[in-house]
Amino acid sequence: MEDPQFQRFLQMETQKQRFQQLVHTLTDQCWDVCMGNPGQKMDRKTESCFVNCVERFIDASNFIVNRLEKEGDNYVQQETGSHGLSEDFKWQG
Repeated sequence: MEDPQFQRFLQMETQKQRFQQLVHTLTDQCWDVCMGNPGQKMDRKTESCFVNCVERFIDASNFIVNRLEKEGDNYVQQETGSHGLSEDFKWQG
């Protein structure tokens, strides 16, 4: 028998880990693209590059998630028919 609280805790920790990995990946990619020679201060051009890099990365991530959700919805609709219910569905009540 599985403990629901433990499962929820495990799920939350897994989500935290995925988020941290995403932040590290984003940081690495934007650093490679934007940072030339590190100095005492970040100039406006570099700062602007980081902002644009992060925003584009977020836009791309959102696009991918939305696209996958849409494809998943389309798949469910195809599997369940045009009425949203399976042909084999019978009301039980």
